Amino acid sequence: MKTKINRFAVFLLISVLMISCVSEGILSSANTIQSFSITKGSVTKEFSIVENSISGVVESTFELDDIKLSVSIPKGATISPDPASIKSINGILNFVVTAENGEARNYEVDIKREPSIDNFILELSIKTPNLLLNADIDNLTGLITKRLPEINDLKNLDVELKISKHAVITPDPKTIKDYSEPVNFTIKSESGAEKIYQVKLHHMDFNIVRSCSEANAWKWFGGDNRANAPDILPYDRNLGTGQEIVLDKNLVPSAFSIHLREGFSYFESKEDYNKPVTLKLIVRDASFNILATTTTDVSGQFAGGFISFDLQRLNLFLEAHKTYIFYWYLVDGEKLGINAGSSANNKNGSGFCFSSGYAGESKISKKNTLEDLSVWYKHEWHFNIELEGKE
Repeated sequence: MKTKINRFAVFLLISVLMISCVSEGILSSANTIQSFSITKGSVTKEFSIVENSISGVVESTFELDDIKLSVSIPKGATISPDPASIKSINGILNFVVTAENGEARNYEVDIKREPSIDNFILELSIKTPNLLLNADIDNLTGLITKRLPEINDLKNLDVELKISKHAVITPDPKTIKDYSEPVNFTIKSESGAEKIYQVKLHHMDFNIVRSCSEANAWKWFGGDNRANAPDILPYDRNLGTGQEIVLDKNLVPSAFSIHLREGFSYFESKEDYNKPVTLKLIVRDASFNILATTTTDVSGQFAGGFISFDLQRLNLFLEAHKTYIFYWYLVDGEKLGINAGSSANNKNGSGFCFSSGYAGESKISKKNTLEDLSVWYKHEWHFNIELEGKE
C-alpha cells in the first residue's frame, strides 16, 4: 500500500512539472497598438485606432514637428521603428508590431494638420543707412503706411516683410525697390484664401515747431566767479541745464533752441562779458546713450532770448512716445566764470512742455565735467525750449 502511494506522488509531481514546462513554452501572439498619442510642448493629442489604421487631423496651430510619440503595445511585443525616433510627421508612417511568438502586424499612421487660414503681413520694416523703421499695418483695411525722413530715396528702398507661417506672397518683396507710388502685395494662406495689402510710403515733409516759452523761474547757467559764496570756489564750477522730450509723432529735428534770460556776465561785478561763447548740446536716449552732440556759437552782443542749435547734419530721428534728454552747457564755463539764467516754468502740467527738467554741476576741484552723466540729475522745473523739424 505504501509503495502505491509513493508511486502516485511521483506521478503527480511529474505531471505538474510537465504542465508547467508546457505553459512556459507558450509565447504570446499579442501584437496590437493599444494607444497612440502625440505631444508637442504641453499639449497632448490622442488618436483612435481602427483595425490596422491610425488617422486624424490636428488644428493648423498644432505643428507636427518637434513632437513626441507615445505608443502602447503588449508586454513582450516590439515595435519598429522606435516611436522615440520620430520627431516630425510630414506624411504616412508605417509601424510593425511583432508579438513574442514572431507574428507581425502592420499599422499605417496618417496624421495631418489642418491648412492654415492666416494670410497676414505681420511686419514691414524699412532699412536705411542709419535706421530700421517699422511701418504701421492695418490688417482690417490692408493699408500699410510710413513716413520716412526726406534723406531716403523712395525709389530705392530696402524693404523686408514678415508674413503668416505657411502663407506665400506675390510679388516677391525682394524684387521691389520703388515705393514712390503705392505697391500692392497679395498674401495667400495655406488654405488658399487671399488678402491684398497696399503699401504707401511718404516723406516726412510737414514742418512743425514746438515751443515752450512760459517762464516764471530762472536757474543758474554757466560758471561762477564768486569768491565769498559758501562751499563754492571761484572759477571752479559749471552748471548746465537739460530737458526731457517726448513726442506724439515721429520727427526729424532740424533745430533745437534753449532760452536764457540775459547775456553772460560776471556775478560779482555785474559786468557784461560781451565776448562770443560756445554752448554744447548732448542728446541722449532713455537709456542715457549718447545719440548726437553739437555746438553753437553765441555772439558777444547776445542779451537774452532763444539760442539755436543746428541739428540738420546730425540725421537724428526722434520716435513717437519715446523719451529723449537734451542737455546743454557753456563750454569752459568753469574757467570763464560767467553765467546767465536758464528760463523755466515751475508750474505743473501735461504735454510736451511739462516733461522733466535736468540740471548738472561739474567742478574742476572734483575732476569731473558736464560730459559725465553722473553729474546730471532731474530738476523739478520745466525749461524753455523750441524744437523744429518735419513730421
